Amino acid sequence: MDPTVPFSLEVVLEEALAHHKGGRPREAETGYRAILAHEPRHPIANHNLGIVLAQAGQVAQSLPLFEAALEAEPGVDTYRLSLARALLAANDAGRALTVLGEGKRFGLSGPAFDALLARAQAARKFSADPDGLFEAAVHQHKLGKMDEAIRFYRQAIAADPRRLEAYENFGVALIAGGHHEEAVKIYRQALQVAPDNAAMLDNLGYAYTVQGNIEDAIASYRQAIALKPDFAEAYNHLGSVLSENGRIAEGFEAFMTRARLVYGNGKAPPRQEAEPLHKIKHDREQRDYLAGGKAPDDAPAVADMFHIEHGERLEGPAVNPANATAQLLDQWNKADPQLVVIENILTDEALKQLRLFCAGSTVWRRLYSAGYIGAIPADGFAAPLLAQIAEELISTYPQILKPHKFHYLGAFKYDSELSTGTNTHADFSTVNVNFYITPDEANLDPESGGMEVWDVAAADTAQLRRLNADENAVREFLKTSGARSTIIPHKANRGVIFKSHLFHKTDNFKFREGYLNKRINVSLLFGTFK
Repeated sequence: MDPTVPFSLEVVLEEALAHHKGGRPREAETGYRAILAHEPRHPIANHNLGIVLAQAGQVAQSLPLFEAALEAEPGVDTYRLSLARALLAANDAGRALTVLGEGKRFGLSGPAFDALLARAQAARKFSADPDGLFEAAVHQHKLGKMDEAIRFYRQAIAADPRRLEAYENFGVALIAGGHHEEAVKIYRQALQVAPDNAAMLDNLGYAYTVQGNIEDAIASYRQAIALKPDFAEAYNHLGSVLSENGRIAEGFEAFMTRARLVYGNGKAPPRQEAEPLHKIKHDREQRDYLAGGKAPDDAPAVADMFHIEHGERLEGPAVNPANATAQLLDQWNKADPQLVVIENILTDEALKQLRLFCAGSTVWRRLYSAGYIGAIPADGFAAPLLAQIAEELISTYPQILKPHKFHYLGAFKYDSELSTGTNTHADFSTVNVNFYITPDEANLDPESGGMEVWDVAAADTAQLRRLNADENAVREFLKTSGARSTIIPHKANRGVIFKSHLFHKTDNFKFREGYLNKRINVSLLFGTFK
């Protein structure tokens, strides 16, 4: 406001109200405060300043302003409802009920009053009932209202410090809200109540992981496993944190243990959905392959087997060192889109052993609606040979891969008749390494069957998530961006290294029928999307 212009309460109020309605809270706050400096009991200025502060999360500061407005004009329903809402937000259900009860005597009624009264009554019940507090927290958590959930979890633990489920959920909500340090404290507090609780140690390990405290995360997972040696998911989490922080072979050992615990008891965990035709066909063919011919009727189903065939670490190299040339690095630095194609990326012995491992190991447990299946380390795609390949890719191409931590390994197997391949997508990483292992004679069209890579990328993670979830949207994005694509045909032992944020998909393919003719590609991701 201009100090040279005489102060007019009416003019200032009109300007403040205009700012408030126009979505300019800072300017509105300045006007309301100017009015209160001249007239501290002004009801509209007190009430509306309270609204501004409450909407900014300053609930405690808003309460005296709402009280002042209501004291000045006790019969104004809006003032009373605003005060009651603020009291509920401040977790003072008792006073909120008092304020609403007094309003009822003034004739306050209607849907807004009824809803607020019900909330206050429920909140008072929860405040006196640990079960109610916990239920309220879970309800807010399911709605995605993490601030409210956190507030109720905190109260639930104060009301019943031995309720481990409340600690567990509280930590999850804190991590979801980005409060990693407090999540660590909550899980450590829970372990004071139950020091031998393996699940809580696993939770603490995850909280340390997202906090970036890797060594403490590893120690927590190991403690959980020591207390519960068959704790499959603790092995899974340990495998992730080790392999993603430079200890790939050690991490893969943990993954393999997890797979053995989950699938090695002769009965696979039940699935929620029926298995698709391409998975049924694959498992029938693999069952016959393992039997050396037509499997007998009483042979176990592949899904109920845990069998690892070959996959041992090689004495010699697994990644072909002859490809690591200055010319390749120069090509990588200058390419647009940024990708390089590498022939004979693996040594002959590594390729041979990897084919045997993929054919005989019952690790193909991930289902995809486009007619293909996948294998990941947690399901047993974690043989020592695979760890060796990941490590040697980094050491063979250090200028491209070493700046980025290993992030992911997976393989995909496509049915010759039933698969359509991956959709158009980009990955939440920095660099992809993709290579093919199926023999060339299986490919009926040597000019196709590999991958298609475009020269454009999403602007940020939000856009990437949206486009990855909608094939039509990503196609329109590529069209409007004027994107150009590069097709890399399938060839046995051909590798492609490319920037992960570039959109890509499986190229059209036509392979021979037969179990050993299925198209297989292995993908490794390094780094994270930025």
